[in-house]
Amino acid sequence: MTIAGGINYIRQELGGLDDLHRAASFYSFAIPKYVKYRYHMYLQSPDEVWHELDRESSAEGLQKAYELEGFYVKSGQIVAANLGNAFPQIWQVRDVR
Repeated sequence: MTIAGGINYIRQELGGLDDLHRAASFYSFAIPKYVKYRYHMYLQSPDEVWHELDRESSAEGLQKAYELEGFYVKSGQIVAANLGNAFPQIWQVRDVR
């Protein structure tokens, strides 16, 4: 009965296994990047390190959003529009495919 309840929870509350896989894929990208940013904050790294980290992370984040589609693309559009003035300029560059 517990297994059936878990499967039902995944399907009804988490959108099914596909959505769970997409979320896991996003977080496997986002969490290591977050840790890397925090590490450089702790070290008080120079601007050159931040520019490279932003360049690398923004390019990889764009590819991840294209891969995951839907909500992740919409979230990327919010980042690109820089709502809340939360992201560096490089994250706001529009990619034309």
